[in-house]
Amino acid sequence: MLNIPRTKNEEPIHVPLNDAAMASLRVVHDRGGGRGRVFQSAKTGEPLENGRHWFDKAVMEAEIKNFRWHDLRHTFASRLRMKGAALEDIADLLGHKSLSMTRRYAHLGPNKLHVVVSLLGASDTTSDTAKSGVPAASLQVAMQ
Repeated sequence: MLNIPRTKNEEPIHVPLNDAAMASLRVVHDRGGGRGRVFQSAKTGEPLENGRHWFDKAVMEAEIKNFRWHDLRHTFASRLRMKGAALEDIADLLGHKSLSMTRRYAHLGPNKLHVVVSLLGASDTTSDTAKSGVPAASLQVAMQ
């Protein structure tokens, strides 16, 4: 469990971590002798308060263009959404108070939308709307 005592909205958040994240944290923690905070300054040994101490430099050294700290949150949310996670669960993991904010983060790629639309196959020729008394033909959209 990742425990963040104070977020930018002044509230704590507790985020469960998967096995890959835990394994990565163990490697980093062991590099520091297995004691103290996981992320420490290589120069002073003091705990790092946030990722900005190393992130920008790492991105430059890796020669990654147009990548910002906040892109990590977008990637996290989008990948969860593309795997079928509910917006409510993603909002909880990101600490969002509204689903409208989560929707900004959880971008769906065109391939995901194609999969969703393909749920309606060519064999789906009957319409439940016909039961409503509205002729099915009147519900079709003409394409020009």
